[in-house]
Amino acid sequence: MSVFSDSDSETEVVSRNLCAIVDIGSNGIRFSISSKAAHHARIMPCVFKDRVGISLYEIQYSEDSSLEKRPIPHDIIVEICAAMKRFKLICEDFGVSESSVRVLATESTREAINCQEFIDAIHEATNWGVELLSSEEEGRITAYGVMSSYNTVNGLYMDLGGSTTQLSWIKCKGGEIAHSATPVALPYGAWTLTKRLKLENINDLFLEIKNAYTNAIQKIGVPDQMFEDAEKKGGFYLIVRGGGFRGLGHLILSQTIEYPIQTIINGFSSPNEEFTSMSDFLFLKGKVPPRSALTIDNNSSSNSSSTIFKVSERRAKQLPAVGLFLSAAFDSLPHVKSIYFSEGGVREGTIYSILPREIRGQDPLIIATRPYAPLLAEKYLQLLRTALPDSQIPKIISERIAPALCNLAFVHASYPKELQPTAALHIATRGIIAGCHGLSHLVRALVGIALCNRWGGNIPYQEEKYVRALEDLVLREGNKIEAQRIIWWTKYIGTIMYVICGVHPGGNIRDDVFDFYIMHTKKLKHDFRDLTIDEALLSSSPKALSQSNLNGTFINNRNVREFEVVVRISKDDLKTSASVRSRIITLQKKVRKLSRGSSEKVKIGVQFKD
Repeated sequence: MSVFSDSDSETEVVSRNLCAIVDIGSNGIRFSISSKAAHHARIMPCVFKDRVGISLYEIQYSEDSSLEKRPIPHDIIVEICAAMKRFKLICEDFGVSESSVRVLATESTREAINCQEFIDAIHEATNWGVELLSSEEEGRITAYGVMSSYNTVNGLYMDLGGSTTQLSWIKCKGGEIAHSATPVALPYGAWTLTKRLKLENINDLFLEIKNAYTNAIQKIGVPDQMFEDAEKKGGFYLIVRGGGFRGLGHLILSQTIEYPIQTIINGFSSPNEEFTSMSDFLFLKGKVPPRSALTIDNNSSSNSSSTIFKVSERRAKQLPAVGLFLSAAFDSLPHVKSIYFSEGGVREGTIYSILPREIRGQDPLIIATRPYAPLLAEKYLQLLRTALPDSQIPKIISERIAPALCNLAFVHASYPKELQPTAALHIATRGIIAGCHGLSHLVRALVGIALCNRWGGNIPYQEEKYVRALEDLVLREGNKIEAQRIIWWTKYIGTIMYVICGVHPGGNIRDDVFDFYIMHTKKLKHDFRDLTIDEALLSSSPKALSQSNLNGTFINNRNVREFEVVVRISKDDLKTSASVRSRIITLQKKVRKLSRGSSEKVKIGVQFKD
């Protein structure tokens, strides 16, 4: 039975699934309205966002270097209540019910001298009750927000706010959540340390933080299995959130002009060496490094060397304290391999915490691309998989990129031909899924590369530079040889889809038109002497398929994996269709080019059917 009645208007159906959240944080008041409809709840689409830049933490302290606390000023309370009233009207405009509004307050409100006066004023102005999160509840909610930021997480977790920092471990796979039962909160927030640096000896502070984290890592009870996994992969993954970390992340990005995704911090990863080098510089020099000359555009209105995207002047002043904190903490933590940045906070954590396990376990990439899928996307995926050797292909390609590619295969069908591959390349960085919550930079890069190749990959020189930058992004992640394989297979599936979608451009797969199958190398000499298609096919002179030595070899000390992909298609259909013929010729050329100098050796053959 449908949950919707015939009398329901579209507005009523939509508004029924909207929830409004007010996050009264230490560094600002965040207002949001999000959809929790089951079909896209995993990526938490936001229909409204706003922020009032009032730092409740800072206004409770005098402007001098002292740490003496004072009440939240009356004029600030009035200003916040006015913003609350405005948001209440916006909620009414969107049709958000009163029962779907939550006002959540964190440490700066909880610890305020006049906390009760503040929350009473909000209630009087809006009739909304304020939920004061305990330290434990706040830690759990923000940890959930971080878990929502990636498809899976498994590692240490740090939150660096204005007044405090938190250390824990978290794990989430398939919607199953695990985290430390004893997370540790310490008084080393970015603003607090900035103040203390003006009053105390920097070396004493360093040792204090180092000793505190030596004890903290013991208290959070990291599971033995997590230590074993870290040893196998070369260190722990550290997932971080909070304003201090976001500022540091944008600073790192500002130093690398060629990094292709500059505007999205969620999903950005930094290798240990890069991250600790920047932290140590901030700690030792006590200042933000100047931007590289390459990053300054002479035509920009903000070409000052001190201007860093998304790093305010106030945040920049806190970065040396962040460097001190991280240099000391990293002296105590177990070895960290990579640092992953998250924007997940109270909004994301609140929504994620109420989602059922089956929705939490969904892949954000699949959910984000599903609305654009052709009716028979699954049949496209089945046909694509016939060209993939299951035992050889990286899991991220077979389980994530390939399904997303099939979902997005026809998004750019109405675009001019010369624009299609370029628009496809940017789909996850500034295109229709760029705003999706839960995508890593790695996945954004791979989806763009795959979809660009699905449209033939013919792009201008500047876009070729962008492709290389995306490839370099992938190579930053872990093992270089495995990363090169992932790039190779990403291009390969895109090229295969170029053929599939050219033969079946209408969103439907007709039976018995063509398919692929994988030939074992042992059979090649016996079965494939006359089954190639190349430029020679145009003169009806097929050549022998086996043209290269298929013995096991090594390239740059890497074991070469070789196999044959055979396109089975009607000979008559092939000869009468110039489009199909040219696409298969292009497929052969592109795969041949891909295989040069690569550990992946693939040959495309053709078998004619009656």
